[in-house]
Amino acid sequence: MIISLKRFKTSRSSKYGFGGGQKLDTLVDFPLEALDMAPFVLSKKQKSAPLIYDLFAVSNHFGSVGFGHYTAFGKNPLN
Repeated sequence: MIISLKRFKTSRSSKYGFGGGQKLDTLVDFPLEALDMAPFVLSKKQKSAPLIYDLFAVSNHFGSVGFGHYTAFGKNPLN
């Protein structure tokens, strides 16, 4: 499962004159192990299967809306 969080907010005006936005700095707190997604699934059939996930990788953006760079971290599947 891949979860993508929207970390930017668009705005109607900017110094560039064509919209723009800002990066959201709200802390996102989540477990590294045993994330239970069952409360967010509506289908009773799907809830019968285990819906527990461990974090495997993260992609981070550093910078602002107009510029920046991404870094990624992932677990080694062997250890």
